Amino acid sequence: MTALVAGLVDHHTHLLAAAAGTPYPWAGTTVREFHQRVWRCGSTPMDVAEPPRTDSPATQAARLRDGLAMAARAGLVEITEMGMRDWCYLDALTSLGERGPLPVRVRIYLASGLAERAGRAEIAARRADAGPWVRLDGIKFYADGWLGPRTCALGRHFDDAEDSGLLFTDPQALARRIEPLIADGWRIATHAIGDLGVQTVLDGYELAWGRDPGAIAAARPRIEHASVLSPDLIDRIATLGVQACIQPSFAVTDASQVPSALGQDRAGTAYSWARLAASGAGLLIGTDYPIEVLDPLVGLARLVNGRSDRPGFGTEGTAPEHSRLTVEQALRWGSDESAGRTGLSADPRSLDPAELDQLEVLATTAMPF
Repeated sequence: MTALVAGLVDHHTHLLAAAAGTPYPWAGTTVREFHQRVWRCGSTPMDVAEPPRTDSPATQAARLRDGLAMAARAGLVEITEMGMRDWCYLDALTSLGERGPLPVRVRIYLASGLAERAGRAEIAARRADAGPWVRLDGIKFYADGWLGPRTCALGRHFDDAEDSGLLFTDPQALARRIEPLIADGWRIATHAIGDLGVQTVLDGYELAWGRDPGAIAAARPRIEHASVLSPDLIDRIATLGVQACIQPSFAVTDASQVPSALGQDRAGTAYSWARLAASGAGLLIGTDYPIEVLDPLVGLARLVNGRSDRPGFGTEGTAPEHSRLTVEQALRWGSDESAGRTGLSADPRSLDPAELDQLEVLATTAMPF
């Protein structure tokens, strides 16, 4: 028996780059060293150009179709590629879409560097000609680093390091960059993990929108990850109407290192998604694949139960209670009926939460835009 639910979506992934075999920007070094090098240059990771491709357009298109088919098998009907750094992906998707329906529909946020190098006229033309299965939604910026390599920007030092991370921008610089894009109707998303990074982004958004909470809420700018949040920051996100895109797997895979990175007094501010949801803030759910697992049902189990016991995903920690949501909340922010339908072996809302890992994907139906 198939239970049809609103189509499962991934609001933050790097599936296209992974499917194409694109190396990580930090290939040949470490994430920390890459972040430090970019920071010393006065740039951001979203401004680093992708190396030229040597494979043919036909090969690229075939790899992307395989990647989208993998997403559909996992139960997804839509993905959002967060930070596309080369036009070859859009060209390949447009070519595929001209031949017939795609396995899932695709939203794209351009990397800030690609958008600015191309110019406002070109990105507007590209947006108008993406086809029925692809939408260019917005532009992605980058404010700080990551928790694991201790490069996210914190208001005070890491508990186990002599620094407080890296801040790639300031509010004034971020506002200057996004203002012309706002005027052209682009949606803005900014990577921010540490509390100082999130504060910087919120300050920048307020400057860009003229400190008008109504205008900010109407534009629905995003913060990607929003991992370390004080109560004041949670209130600001909710009051301003900024959407936070969270990753269910982060609280699980980082469970063992949060206390050492932040100390016991700040550990409760990491991945405080239940508090964020209770504030009335708008949430979105994404995987950050291939950094974390693509499977939305594993993410669902991790978000609701604090872990997933499905075989094949390795040893994992257990997320604390403040990082967990209800099944209803998880489905609300991780699905979209307008994107299509996902057929599952049972309705997740009818199961004991401990049985979420036993769900099977039976079918998906993606809808064009």
